[in-house]
Amino acid sequence: MRIVIIGGSHAGLAAARHVKKSDPKVDVIIIEKSSVLGYVASSLNLVLEGYIEQLQDSRTATASELLSEGINVMLNSEVIKILPERKVVQFKTSTASFVQQDEVAYDGLILAMGSSTFRTEFAEDVESQITTYKTIDQSRHALTKIQSAKTVAIVGAGLIGFELAESLSGQQKEVHLIDRMDTLLFRYFDQEIAEILMARFPENLRIYLNSNVAHTKKDAVGAYTGILLSNGIEISADVVIYAVNPRPNVALVEDFLSLNLDGTIRTDEYLQTSDPSIFAIGDLVSIPFNHSDSSLYIPLVTNAYRTGIIAATNLLASVNGAPKIPFPKMQRTVVSKLFGYYVSSSGINETEAPYYGFNVASVTKTFHSRTFFTSEEDFEVTLKLIYDQDSQVIMGGQIITSDRGSLEIINTISTLIHSEATLQQLATMDYFFNPTISFPLHFLNQLAIDALIK
Repeated sequence: MRIVIIGGSHAGLAAARHVKKSDPKVDVIIIEKSSVLGYVASSLNLVLEGYIEQLQDSRTATASELLSEGINVMLNSEVIKILPERKVVQFKTSTASFVQQDEVAYDGLILAMGSSTFRTEFAEDVESQITTYKTIDQSRHALTKIQSAKTVAIVGAGLIGFELAESLSGQQKEVHLIDRMDTLLFRYFDQEIAEILMARFPENLRIYLNSNVAHTKKDAVGAYTGILLSNGIEISADVVIYAVNPRPNVALVEDFLSLNLDGTIRTDEYLQTSDPSIFAIGDLVSIPFNHSDSSLYIPLVTNAYRTGIIAATNLLASVNGAPKIPFPKMQRTVVSKLFGYYVSSSGINETEAPYYGFNVASVTKTFHSRTFFTSEEDFEVTLKLIYDQDSQVIMGGQIITSDRGSLEIINTISTLIHSEATLQQLATMDYFFNPTISFPLHFLNQLAIDALIK
């Protein structure tokens, strides 16, 4: 049996490795159009902040590692066409010395082509000032532009945009962060958490909400001078970087596979497409969101790994008759480090709850480490729980803290959301206590009690 995987990023790697571990006899082939496997999209930030020296150092696997695991890899190879009636993939391999076209047959095909950052189309004469940084080639171009720029405009004030804004503000550049929403970090954090973060914003960072790029500005001779926002504000930015949500790369399959209205590939709960031999994973699919009947497009690395493993399991099961595994609902759990704080969230937030028809309430509390019997450095952790007003089922949680260790609480909250735990259950849930380490009542016990009293 041969399984071909198109795309060697996180989802494709997870699928390939799981297939090989599950059945070493299966022939697994990854076709990747770039020269890097498992490239981390935030590597631009890592270079700017000195965590790594070169962009190509930020990868999760090498071809030699995969070959040692029995996985065949074709780098610098772009798929030209998929012929589902013949179960054949046609591709082109390009190197400095030659270009060669070939094809490979498959018994099962896993699509992991990922996504691309969307941006407004601009005229060719200002294209050099506009960039994105999702792929390694885009990141190289962006890094070159950023290094010579004094003023940078970032379109998109989500976690991706904020992480880049922090990196650039530390480079003593003037940073303009633009977002069409009316709140910061919409979808992940509510106002009281965002306000704590805003207190740490440096003076060289400016925020523009309810705004978007209307068009570019030029001088009398047609040279680029900056951008004009939809609210009429002009920004003289040397470079404009798009950090908005990406869109799935579906051009290869849109003529023969069913797609959803959001442009993702339509799959069943087992990640099988309208072609029984083809599965889709990672940034190509929408996945079910907890406590709702909706499927959301949330392109996270964690979802990429989970979809890869589940699709690989179900593809093998479709051949050997083993039980299939449905993809579970997600909590959309995220974490980041911004302006000296660690921030994380899971599940729904209070701002977006009405969009789903939920009637929620919340409780927020700040805890201080000085109540501990410990000599460790003082820290604060602010926790927020969102719960259903009627059933008191926990639906979401948010954390902002200066203590990295406290971030693990968000995984506990994610588990509580997934298991549909209630405030009553959380109030008396069994957590450890040691006077040199913890409170007699865990943070979450106390939050649940406060909510019940409220």
